[in-house]
Amino acid sequence: MIYRQQSYLPIIFQVDEGIIYDISEYLKRNMLLFNKVLVVSGKSFSKKYAEEIARRNQWQLYELADNTEADIEQLKQKAIQENIELFVSVGGGKVIDAVKRVSLLIQVNNLAVPTIISNDGLISPISVIKNKFGKTDSLPGMMPMGVVIDIDIIKDSPIKFIRSAAGDILSNVSATNDWILAFQNNKEKMNDIAFHLSKSAANSLIHFDEINLKSKPFLRLVVQGQINSGIAMSLAGTSRPCSGSEHLISHAIDHLDYGKNTLHGTQVASISLFTLYLQDKLEEKHIIYAKKSEIPLDFTDLTIDLSENLFCKLIDTAREMRPGRFTVLDCFSTPEIYRKLLAFKQFIAIK
Repeated sequence: MIYRQQSYLPIIFQVDEGIIYDISEYLKRNMLLFNKVLVVSGKSFSKKYAEEIARRNQWQLYELADNTEADIEQLKQKAIQENIELFVSVGGGKVIDAVKRVSLLIQVNNLAVPTIISNDGLISPISVIKNKFGKTDSLPGMMPMGVVIDIDIIKDSPIKFIRSAAGDILSNVSATNDWILAFQNNKEKMNDIAFHLSKSAANSLIHFDEINLKSKPFLRLVVQGQINSGIAMSLAGTSRPCSGSEHLISHAIDHLDYGKNTLHGTQVASISLFTLYLQDKLEEKHIIYAKKSEIPLDFTDLTIDLSENLFCKLIDTAREMRPGRFTVLDCFSTPEIYRKLLAFKQFIAIK
């Protein structure tokens, strides 16, 4: 049975310090009983927490090798064979996304326990999975029925993941601008609640007094922003509230192998400064936030050396990444966007 009042609202939502081993208490508090629970973890940072969660509750433990299609199938078969009633995913995006995908395929509840944060996919209904060609696909997944986030553990995770998480929320500004643009051109419908959840998630961070990647108050806002972003996407039934031209360019960079293995959130945040410039919406506060979060102002610093031809190929490819998704990239010709890039480089050079 799927325990959920609304598909876009988790039943359990706990963000605090020192709470990672209180999962069974939160289940009891909500009168949720599962006889067969499988704790799923990655192979490194998250494994010790998963082992202790499983030991304390006498639950089964499963180590996920990767988030490939083959790994998804193996986890699915394990859950079917053991009659699993609840997944507890402990780890980063690969683990949580793999569990969300399997949860949807076999209609089994899942509860997410992130040990690192790097993007807004924590509770979104989207799973990023590697296909047989080694490329990533965004596939439907089951939104977690609960999420338990221990701020102490997030604070001690590598700072690059925190930066990526804070950056991914910045990209909401560009994405929501593109959504309005699409609506004004009769290309998309608008969901007001989803729009404002996404926009406010970004604004709460941009206007925060203490933008510090290791500050617990700032981390709480980042986590809350990620949750709101996930709910926004679920409400809209699409990634539209949090994914616009900046994500199209990012997907094209990955598709063309132009990148330097930058984490997704950092990459889209840096790109969003340029797409905000294209939208004529780039403000000083966006630049200040990027600087304090140590996000590169020029996204081409995160790619191979882009000649004019390579950059134009990137933009043409970006337009093809999500057919039908209207963004600011559709308002200019490719040569015009290249000239905008040159002007943007001059603009940020003096910042």
